[in-house]
Amino acid sequence: MSSSTSRRRRRVDDDEDDDDSSTEGHGSPSGDENSKRRRLDSDDDEQPRRSTGQPDNGKGKARDGGEDSFQPGAIVRVAVENFVTYEKAVFFPGPNLNMVIGPNGTGKSSLVCAICLGLGYSPKHLGRAGTVKEFVKHGKDTATIEIELYKRPQDRSNYVIRVQIRREQNIQKWWLNGKETTHKRIQSLMHALKIQVDNLCQFLPQDRVVEFAACTPVELLGETLRAAASEEMQTWHRQLRELHRDKKGLVEAVHEDTETLKNLQTRQQGLQADVDRIREREEIQERVSNLKGALSIAQYQEARNSHLAAKERKKEAENRLRRLESESGPSLEAVNRKQVYAQEIEAAIPSRAKALRETQVAAQSLAQEISAAVDDVKEWSNKIGAERKGFDEKKKEVSASKQRITNLQGDLKNRPSDFNAGEWNQKIRAEEHNLREVEADQRRLVAETERVKGLGRAKMDELQKLKADLESLDTQEGQQLSFMRRHFPELVTAWDWVQEHQGEFEKEVFGPPMLCCSVRDERYSNSVQALLQNDDFLCFTAQTKNDYKKLTNQLYREMSLSAVIRTCLQPLAAFRSPVNIDEAQSLGLDGFALNYLDGPEPVLAMLCAEKRLHQSGISLREHTDDEYEKLVHNGKINQWAAGKQQYIVRRRKEYGPNAMTTVAKRIQPGRFWTSQPVDSQEKVELNRRLTEVSGEAEVLKSEYKELRAKSGPLEQQKADIQGKIEQLRTEKNALQREFTKWQLIPQKIESEERHKEANEQAMREARERIIDLGFGWDKAVVERAKLVLRHQEALGDVAKAHDDLIEAKIRLIEAKSDIEGLKARNSSIMERLEEERLVVQQATEEATQARDLGRGLLDRVRDLINDNPDKKDLYSSLAENRSPADIEMDISAEQANLELIHAANPNVIREFERREQEIAKLQKKMGTLSGKLADLTGQLDDLMGKWEPKLDVLVSKINDAFAYNFEQISCAGEVRVHKNEDFDQWALDIMVRFRENESLQQLNAHRQSGGERAVSTIFFLMALQSMAQSPFRVVDEINQGMDPRNERMVHERMVEIACREHTSQYFLITPKLLTNLRYDPKMRVLCIASGEHMPKDGTKLDFGKCLRIQKTLMAAAA
Repeated sequence: MSSSTSRRRRRVDDDEDDDDSSTEGHGSPSGDENSKRRRLDSDDDEQPRRSTGQPDNGKGKARDGGEDSFQPGAIVRVAVENFVTYEKAVFFPGPNLNMVIGPNGTGKSSLVCAICLGLGYSPKHLGRAGTVKEFVKHGKDTATIEIELYKRPQDRSNYVIRVQIRREQNIQKWWLNGKETTHKRIQSLMHALKIQVDNLCQFLPQDRVVEFAACTPVELLGETLRAAASEEMQTWHRQLRELHRDKKGLVEAVHEDTETLKNLQTRQQGLQADVDRIREREEIQERVSNLKGALSIAQYQEARNSHLAAKERKKEAENRLRRLESESGPSLEAVNRKQVYAQEIEAAIPSRAKALRETQVAAQSLAQEISAAVDDVKEWSNKIGAERKGFDEKKKEVSASKQRITNLQGDLKNRPSDFNAGEWNQKIRAEEHNLREVEADQRRLVAETERVKGLGRAKMDELQKLKADLESLDTQEGQQLSFMRRHFPELVTAWDWVQEHQGEFEKEVFGPPMLCCSVRDERYSNSVQALLQNDDFLCFTAQTKNDYKKLTNQLYREMSLSAVIRTCLQPLAAFRSPVNIDEAQSLGLDGFALNYLDGPEPVLAMLCAEKRLHQSGISLREHTDDEYEKLVHNGKINQWAAGKQQYIVRRRKEYGPNAMTTVAKRIQPGRFWTSQPVDSQEKVELNRRLTEVSGEAEVLKSEYKELRAKSGPLEQQKADIQGKIEQLRTEKNALQREFTKWQLIPQKIESEERHKEANEQAMREARERIIDLGFGWDKAVVERAKLVLRHQEALGDVAKAHDDLIEAKIRLIEAKSDIEGLKARNSSIMERLEEERLVVQQATEEATQARDLGRGLLDRVRDLINDNPDKKDLYSSLAENRSPADIEMDISAEQANLELIHAANPNVIREFERREQEIAKLQKKMGTLSGKLADLTGQLDDLMGKWEPKLDVLVSKINDAFAYNFEQISCAGEVRVHKNEDFDQWALDIMVRFRENESLQQLNAHRQSGGERAVSTIFFLMALQSMAQSPFRVVDEINQGMDPRNERMVHERMVEIACREHTSQYFLITPKLLTNLRYDPKMRVLCIASGEHMPKDGTKLDFGKCLRIQKTLMAAAA
């Protein structure tokens, strides 16, 4: 099949339903899609009525086999309105095989789309449009689908599902049995009826046929179970997958935990030696800690004994001091009295200093108050000054108002002349009218000038084109373009548009090959051209799909041109000759057609895709019989040109290697890639036209100059009139302002009077405020004077306090001098007393130090015992009858032992204990997981024992039917289950063999050809027919790509299987049928009649009667 894409447009709006491999479409302009085209569709009978008893004349067969033949959920009726290609249509399928036939583009696949969307499924299952709004007929706002499904035994009536699609909102609205419902309710009903539109084994639309072969075997097993297995088996399958996934997770968890446990235990053994060493260190540290506790107790006991001894010494020193003082009392009494006097004076000094400070603070506070009072007086003065200033300003304004009133009264007496606005406006309008006339003349002149200018440009463009056409007649491309213009004028129009809009495309769009390609050697021109047809020379080439769509829309819809548009997405390098040049020459060929063509690579690639130029041989000489036989039996070259003959070999591989036919025809002279003689008549005509256009251009040039000359005077006249208008407006405005100003004088006088009165009132109010402010100023001055007097008193208090303080200090100096004199006379007594006092003081200090030390040690011992109450006896026993020095020696010995044991990581013990806890937790967890794993394994074995035998039986049935179908075409097929250790990878393998010398190969999207995949797919679906759970199945154009023999055999098997008793409803969509096929009374053929020329009342068509008439005519002709 060619890789190029035809210009046939495939859009959901049109629903061409065309799977033709043709890669081009000839252009006839498409009609307006909004034109009232009738697409009325009917099946092989007229739309059946619900009543019975009608004659068997092709009508009334909507219920072949009776309603009881329908399975619950089967489709009884499908009605559509404004849906894709249909305006309105009703389908009445039968309960067994329904064959839907009709030419491409009539809307067969639209029925498939209606079934999918009408039953609540997404458009993604169709492989077409992405949104539902694209299924609304072009030019319509809404589309409606109504589907009637056969009832279940317990139901009273059939289910009627109706959906309305709204294009603008892209939404669907649902009804069930005439009542509005939700999409979720429709989906629940589909599940209850076992309808599986989302299962490729049950619903295979045209655009998803290739997806079936591309399904992975794992996916295929799931889809097959959904299609053919009971609900119980599907539930078991889901449970098994979940249980296997849980088991896999548990096994992985147990394995991970086992590895983790081994790792933890290994690391724990490595830490044992460090832990023993650390524990020994901890024991020594514990003994050191206990000895330190005992040391504290021993130190406390020692300090307590020291304190008792110091207290005894202090007591003895105090007794000695008292005896000495009593003995020397009379001598020291005068000193003591003088010392008491000095102490009294010294005690009075601070109070007198304090009194001085207080008086100073009071004086400073009054000074600050005086400063504030001064500021207050200034503020009152400022307020009075401001009011007086305001009063003076208002007084000046009153005088100015009086003066302005006097002036205005004088102006009022001088009345100006009256102003007539209408008269001035009339003068201005008259000049404006003259201006408009001049401007109208200018516009007419400009329009005429532009018209002449445009005509001149057009003539110059035409002149340039004529010159270019004359010059191009001397080039090959110009000759080809001239040839195309004479014979294909629409093509020239299209090419001109493409050249003008080239920048709007994603990539360059190439013109016809007759223009952009050429033959390298003219001797091969006729041979190469013989391989091509007219459309191959005249087509346009787009490089992307978007450019292809844009160009087709422009040329067909917008411009209504007939043209051929192609695209090829493969590069030229992808097209390789079947043999190399040496082998081709050994077969009598000079080369291949592609070797003799020059042109853009995308165009050459398109010609290779369309006409296989890379595989078409070329030879200038005629071939001998031997060379002919070599080429025919070579098998790689099926088309070549030799001398004056062209040969085409058609092979039928299905009938053996020798099944072939050869067509030979004479090569005709080529029309295109040849030197074209210059058309002398055309050249004469071009010269004549060139002279004529030159003369017209000169006339237009003269006329343009005359018109330009007239524009100057008009512009000057316009400026003069505008000046007059401006002058009149200036004079009018001046007179109008003067008269208006005089009219406003009374209002201004009144305004000035009000302003004068307001200022006079403001003066009166200001005078009152000045009086009030004067009272405030007087009060502030009195307050300031009072504060000054109080400040003077405070300064007197400060002077007195200062004198008292100086007096006390002088008396203290005198007392100290007297004490020193008395002390000098009693110095020996004083020295003894001082010495005893020092002894008492020293004893007191020693007792105090011993007491403080004892208290500190007592606190430490209490804290020690509170922190370690269980060690109280231990500490006491260790400290009993031992000095602190002895205990310190024991501590030093233990610390020496501690230094001999090297310190390890202090975190080792914590790590060791934490890991012991982890190991215990992990062992407990592994026990739990092992129990769960055992329970899960038991559940799996029980469930697998029920599910696997049923799966084997189901697959065996499918395999028997599948293999039998393949035996009928002398091929082999097998369906088998691939039982992987991983249950998630259990799969269904479809194995096929189409040739005797091959082994069974797995069906996939790459190994088999399209026809082989189609046969395998339909055979597999047929094998599921008798076991189908869904009430109906749909297959769209599965016979595309089959050879006639396989297609006939597949059709017969399908009729045989689908028309058995108790099988589900079947829809087969096909655009073509072979002759003399087998038909069964239980099957129904739905013939779609649709197109441009349907009768107005198409529902009255009787196809049965038409067939009888046709048979009568054929019999009469025979």
